[in-house]
Amino acid sequence: MLKIISASIFILSALLGSQAYAQKTITLNPNESRVLTNNYLWTLNATCNIQSNNQAKSKIKVSILKNNGRVNGKNLSTGQATSVTVKNNTNIAVSAEPGTQVNLINLSGNGLHAVCST
Repeated sequence: MLKIISASIFILSALLGSQAYAQKTITLNPNESRVLTNNYLWTLNATCNIQSNNQAKSKIKVSILKNNGRVNGKNLSTGQATSVTVKNNTNIAVSAEPGTQVNLINLSGNGLHAVCST
């Protein structure tokens, strides 16, 4: 009985904790690379709004280092990558299975912010 209560408290805490972080901002400076990992026990689905002070188009390379993910409906697995051309206020749909590691590279000379909501 105690194990069931403990497990229930853990799951409830994880769910409530994830709601507190329902929006996250990722900053990518020009030519910067950043590795992100889904450490949750469930698949994360998010919409990321790309924000830039510059109206020029920029390119972000998304590489899957471990497990599986999806970018704008395109399925990617370990070792696969895709490039996304963005400009200010472009939305990107992303999904990452539990344990997925993703490398993001800002291939442009413009700084970018991705405001991601789950």
